Amino acid sequence: MNSLSQLPKRLAIVVTAGICLSLLVPSGGALDVILSIFSLVLIIILLREDFGNEMRGWLFLALGTYGLGVLADLLDEIPELRKHWLLDSTDDIFMHIGVFLICFCFNKMLRQRFNLIGKLNIQIAKARTLEAQLSRLALQDDLTGLNNRRALFRRFDNMAIHLERGILAYIDLDNFKQVNDRLGHNHGDQLLINIASYLLKTVPTGSQIYRIGGDEFVVLLPDEDQKKCYQWIDTLYEVTAETREHYNIDISIGLAPYYPGNLSEPDAILAKADQAMYKNKLNKERTNQSLSVVS
Repeated sequence: MNSLSQLPKRLAIVVTAGICLSLLVPSGGALDVILSIFSLVLIIILLREDFGNEMRGWLFLALGTYGLGVLADLLDEIPELRKHWLLDSTDDIFMHIGVFLICFCFNKMLRQRFNLIGKLNIQIAKARTLEAQLSRLALQDDLTGLNNRRALFRRFDNMAIHLERGILAYIDLDNFKQVNDRLGHNHGDQLLINIASYLLKTVPTGSQIYRIGGDEFVVLLPDEDQKKCYQWIDTLYEVTAETREHYNIDISIGLAPYYPGNLSEPDAILAKADQAMYKNKLNKERTNQSLSVVS
């Protein structure tokens, strides 16, 4: 069945109770007729519901048989026809058959609802899973699995709310282009994956790592202690020494502090760190120093 009744639960209960009353409540005369007509009206209400073509046929059959029973019951109230053998033998039979068919239809309707609810729950679970996947993909770098630039700016919003402090490290790979040109993009991609792995292994606890460009990374260090920051940078240079030598690259890092007063301007923080990174790169070329800091 492609459709399902929108019959409210309370109305369904009333329908069932009305039909049961027509048979189970001791009655006679006018009350019996009233209950029979009431049940007939409820069957007509059911026919107006969208149960699907298959169930509609069963409901028409229920209406026909129950209607014949009600008609026979009404005719039986006429004094001249009260003792007619045909009316006496058919009114209850048709009404009982009609009630049986109605119960049958209700059973099918409930099965429809349970099946549809189960299918809807499955679709809702799939939709939530897909939503989570799309949200993750929107905030994650496909190659390295790190958070991306969009996630970084969302993180800035969160830090501004909680008035957080720390140091932003802007990392750039020197001579990365020649890796792609000389060895191919597959080697370049693997190098970026390796660098992301080194960052994950070395950053202090609580730090957040982002890939915001081709060969550019950002690390949010949740500690304002620059001494600890330098210690981490020294460690990073140590663990990447072999890789940097193999690919003939270097790593330039610029630092910029973040605090409640400037968290509302993440572009300015990134610009300061980027400026410091380029100074670091120039200093290494000129004086072989390892770090330049803009505060």
